[in-house]
Amino acid sequence: MLSKRLILVLALVTGISAGFTQDTSHILKVIFRYGSIPAPGHEEREYREVGGLFGGHVSLGLDSLEIGFSNKRRVHTFQKSNNPTGYYYWEYLKYYEDGLVTKKSATIEIPLSHEKYNKLREILVGYIEKTPYDYAFFGIRCASATYEVLSQIGIVEPLSYNRNIIGNFYPRLFRRKMLRLARKNHYTIIRQNGRGTRIWEGG
Repeated sequence: MLSKRLILVLALVTGISAGFTQDTSHILKVIFRYGSIPAPGHEEREYREVGGLFGGHVSLGLDSLEIGFSNKRRVHTFQKSNNPTGYYYWEYLKYYEDGLVTKKSATIEIPLSHEKYNKLREILVGYIEKTPYDYAFFGIRCASATYEVLSQIGIVEPLSYNRNIIGNFYPRLFRRKMLRLARKNHYTIIRQNGRGTRIWEGG
């Protein structure tokens, strides 16, 4: 039976081969799922999301994979390097996007050179094997983790640890920056409305 790491590497290698044969740039997707709460009258049927209108999630779509940062156990208040709960995960992008069909989302498509693509692939494979930081409320979470990865390939400006945490404390703050960057650089933005049984954050 193939290990999950081998499947990951094979999926990314397949993407590299396809990119070279087509002689085109690779496309990186930055996928934002908006925060939400149940709409009045739908509280019993709809789920309650951690963070509510300040929640949501952000992750990356690369070739056939969705890759992001999350936590396995109870969220630490502050980072605990000796007992981390955070980890980088991956799943097939198609399955993740299928699950977003009734949820409000914004996806930014960023063209990558082969050099940036290869560097990003190396970073993500390494982070999935060994996550470099803990997941903590007053620490690195999905938005600041994604920012940190993008800064390593020159998509956004590098920030210090503390400035990254404060400036990207929750997905909306990071999303606004990325939408401004997308409009400035003429990146494709794909928006999707969420179902009416929930109230979705704006922006």
